[in-house]
Amino acid sequence: MGVILSTRNLRTSKRATAVLATLAGLTLTGAPNAAADDQASFDLTFGATYFRGTVEFYNRSAIVAGNLRGLSTGCRRGWASTHDTSGARLDVNSMSATCTGPVHREIPLKADVAGGAARVQVRLLEANGNVLTSCWVTRGEERCG
Repeated sequence: MGVILSTRNLRTSKRATAVLATLAGLTLTGAPNAAADDQASFDLTFGATYFRGTVEFYNRSAIVAGNLRGLSTGCRRGWASTHDTSGARLDVNSMSATCTGPVHREIPLKADVAGGAARVQVRLLEANGNVLTSCWVTRGEERCG
């Protein structure tokens, strides 16, 4: 059993495909990806373990991304929180512990206030949650301070 297409249907089909491809191209290339408003780096080291990476500040969120190194003798977790200009905590999140490493991990954070988070606190934790070291990353600065 075969399918018979008339030349009129074939031309219409080709035209519709061309129009859809053009629209799809405009949609795919029309809007740029969201870029971070500000970006800063951090380096939290404790002995031979560490959590190193960047904090990207967006309008209503932040992403902490980096390499976390734990050891079989000392499992480690990364932890982060966003804060507004008055210091009030907006969100907190952490990652699962690693006992091998380094591994790349990300911590997504909400900052649902006008302008987003003013500061992010980043911590290197033991697997049980004890804080080993921490620092504050302020929007507009290059490094943890």
